[in-house]
Parts: sequence; structure tokens; C-alpha cells
Amino acid sequence: MAVVLLLFAISVSFIVVRIGAVVLEMTGVPWEHAKFQALSAFTNAGFTTRESEQITRHPARRRIASILIVLGNAGLITTVGSFATSLAQPQPFRAVANLFAIILGIALIGWIAHRPQVTRSLYRYTRTWLAHRYPVESWAPDEILHLDRGYVLTKFVLSSSSRAVGQTLRRLRLKQNRVQVLAVEREDEFEAVPDGEFRLKEGDQVIVYGVRESVERLLQPGEDQTFLLVEDPPPDLDSDIAQSASATPFGAR
Repeated sequence: MAVVLLLFAISVSFIVVRIGAVVLEMTGVPWEHAKFQALSAFTNAGFTTRESEQITRHPARRRIASILIVLGNAGLITTVGSFATSLAQPQPFRAVANLFAIILGIALIGWIAHRPQVTRSLYRYTRTWLAHRYPVESWAPDEILHLDRGYVLTKFVLSSSSRAVGQTLRRLRLKQNRVQVLAVEREDEFEAVPDGEFRLKEGDQVIVYGVRESVERLLQPGEDQTFLLVEDPPPDLDSDIAQSASATPFGAR
């Protein structure tokens, strides 16, 4: 009985890790990274890589990783207990037979798990089942816009000292310097994607995407008024750990 429970726990562990990898991929993580991060979370390996940072910064992915960690601990306890019980036999022959059965069972599970037909079927079924029940597919703005590669998505108020005050967007040559003004808020007005003839004024709240250095040089935002925009976490997936948008000054790297 202990041998059967051990092999069952190993089989369930494989399925759980694969489901976790599929869910992570559906949130935007590349498949190879998703498999590695799901296995790391399930085994509590705790690898500190760029991919793991993408997990911890994304609310839905943090929730998935947390579930994998909890299930991994439960699976470890079950596996160790079952293995110890299967070998703790009064008759040496029975213990050797159980050990042989465990090795054979693990080899069989490994062979089945690496069959292309099995992995493809499990992948398709899991993805279809999850897609119809949970809105897990999402992409974080920092990944779409490559905010970790020198680009920023930011909002700030133009002060009187900014060189952009009184200038048209065309005159500032923003696009040539890889800067795009997405919108301008002025009192009760909201101008989305203003054209080149739009003239900036003191007090305008400007929403900008582009190269950080170019934004600082051309628009000269004040450090006390500038903050990076962070996405709101999906409320249905992670309402218990959802956090409000954070603010980080331009000067804080």
C-alpha cells in the first residue's frame, strides 16, 4: 500500500508541475522558463534568476507559485513518509521487493511522462480547461514595453523650469529620440495621443513612454513629481494580495 501511495504521489507531482507550467505560460512566461519556474517553486529550489523576478513581480504568477510551493511541501511529506514506510518492513525480502517496485514504478512514470503524445495531450487539455474557467492570460506592461531595458512608462507634471513648456511636440523632436507622448491632462481636458502641433503648458500632466535618458533630457521632469506606472493586478485572480500602483521617483534607480 505504501508503494502504491508513493508512486501515486510522484505521478500527481508531475501533473501538478505541468499544470503550473501551463498556467505560468498563459500569463506570458515563455514555455521553457515556465517549466523551470514551476519545478523550482514545487521543489522549493528558490533559484534567483531574472525569470524568477518576473514571477514575483506579477500578482497572478505569485499566486500560482505560492500554490505550487504549498503543494510541493505536502507532496514532499507524503513521498518521504511513503518511502520510509515501504522500506520499514520486518522481512528483508519484502523491503527489497518494495524497493525494486519503487524503482520500476518511477522508471515507468518517467517513461510515460516523456512520451510526446502524453505531454502534448496533457498540455492541450490543461490549457483548454483553464482557459474556459479562469482569466489567467495576461501580460504585464513592463514585459510588453521592456521597462527593464532602459524604457519607461511614466506620468509627471510639467514645471515652469522644464524646457518643454511652450514648445510643440514636433519642435521637441521626441519621436526621433524614441519618446512618445501618450496623453496630456490639462485641468478638465484629456488629450490622447496628441499630434505634433500640440503645445505643452506649465502644469500639464504628461503620460510618456520612451527611453529614460531622452525623457529626462527633453522634458526635464522634476524628481518630486515623477513616478513609474505599475499595472493594477487582476482582481479576480489575486484579490487577497493585490496591491495599489506604486510610485518610484526618476532619480531612484
